[in-house]
Amino acid sequence: MRLKSKNSPSIGQRGVSLIELLIAVTLTVLIGAVMLEFYIFQHNQFLVQEDISDMQQNARVAMDEITKNIRKAGYGLVGHPSISVGSDTLTIYFKNGSQTDTIVYFISRTDALHPDLMKKVGSGAAQVFAENIDSLRFNQSDKLIYVRIVAREDKKDEDFIGDKYRRRILSSNVKVRNNL
Repeated sequence: MRLKSKNSPSIGQRGVSLIELLIAVTLTVLIGAVMLEFYIFQHNQFLVQEDISDMQQNARVAMDEITKNIRKAGYGLVGHPSISVGSDTLTIYFKNGSQTDTIVYFISRTDALHPDLMKKVGSGAAQVFAENIDSLRFNQSDKLIYVRIVAREDKKDEDFIGDKYRRRILSSNVKVRNNL
């Protein structure tokens, strides 16, 4: 008669069959794939929201700066216009010490894929003030200046309709406080 050793399986125990192992591996792979797909989707949404946040912040900062300068336009000037409005260009005149100085806002399209809002102070070189500003519009009605800024995302989003860029529009009516 044979004696059972301690390490040998008992009569009622069985191993895992190949089919059971394949089912377990298949379920593990499917659950892992679903979790990976969910992570990728959430990560892409995070990146899109980050781009939208940057776009909105650029537009808000530009609008705040422009409206602040419109309000102070013409301060201390006598017999000189305080503001000059073109459809897409704004020139603000102000007193800087003993001389009259200017701030000019306009859109630069030197890089067609990335239009920038430019700011030129006095006789200095124009510098990028806000990136990816698609358009800038000004209208004047007496002492009221209507400002409209259209900002867009830096990168195309292939899942978005149209030209694949998301845009945000900010507009404001600003009253010129000093002489026109």
